Amino acid sequence: MTARRSWPGRIARAAFGVAAAAIALAGVGLGLAHREIRSLEPELPDFAALRALADTPDLPVRVSLWNTASQPAPRAQVLERSRDADPGQPYVMSHPAFVVEWADGSALLVDAGMEPEQAVAFGRAIRWVGGGAIEPHGGIAEHVAPKLAGRPLAIAFTHLHTDHVGGVLGLCRTRPDGAPVRLFQTALQAERANYTTRPGRALLDQAPCLARERLADQPAAPLPGYPGAFAIRAAGHTPGSQILGIWLRSEGGARGVLFAGDAANAIDGIRRDVPKPWAYRTFLVPESEARLRRVRAFLREAEQQGFVVAIAHDERHLATAGIARFE
Repeated sequence: MTARRSWPGRIARAAFGVAAAAIALAGVGLGLAHREIRSLEPELPDFAALRALADTPDLPVRVSLWNTASQPAPRAQVLERSRDADPGQPYVMSHPAFVVEWADGSALLVDAGMEPEQAVAFGRAIRWVGGGAIEPHGGIAEHVAPKLAGRPLAIAFTHLHTDHVGGVLGLCRTRPDGAPVRLFQTALQAERANYTTRPGRALLDQAPCLARERLADQPAAPLPGYPGAFAIRAAGHTPGSQILGIWLRSEGGARGVLFAGDAANAIDGIRRDVPKPWAYRTFLVPESEARLRRVRAFLREAEQQGFVVAIAHDERHLATAGIARFE
């Protein structure tokens, strides 16, 4: 009888031990991710170097976006409330793919958004912290890729979180006869990953149409064959975070556009130097706030110098950024 009575206690002790080991392992993984992200300080470009990339007659002629999903959320989920001057302002989280087009028919996608079923799954976590219902608008496989069929196509990702990478498998399914899609990556994005980006990297590994190309290891790396387009090693948010940029041909001269990814999730994070919430950047996505502060300063100066800074997740901001809806 004594032995029998001890079994529940043994089971409880074993379960506690397993739980404690799991927590300790998660803590180690989180600590390693923080150590890695804080170690990455790639050089940011100066604006003279960026302006030199506009010196070509073959600049892109059009930039547009397709928003794959929208979800209202509290601003306190994307901006540190104690630093936010307008915490009551409405906020809608968007999940766009940007389309850059050249006169010769070439096109570049910046990010791939999500397919509807991915958006529904992603939106559940936002609802748990006070967000509204997510509204999928359809993926790029349905709304973008058919209009780019038969054209030279490349893609670059601001970073490899699944809400930016999710549409890539659908994109490959739409390519006629398996036509390749050039994938441009900095060395940091190609080589570095942590537990937040490995699922997105796995999607890239499963995408049969991608032809990977490593960019030059420099502060502003041109995208070969896509004049006026470049990548900046951002880090801060994920080890392989990139800012993608273009110089767009316009009547008044070249116009600079920077696709900032998740360097901030609301434009006021850039303009007012407001970080993301402490719990988010500490536990959910291990970030280097010191690095992101420098990246925000760089993007703030870029906007002051006339660049359009496109914040992927700020739907209300994108509506005023002068980037048309992809048609």
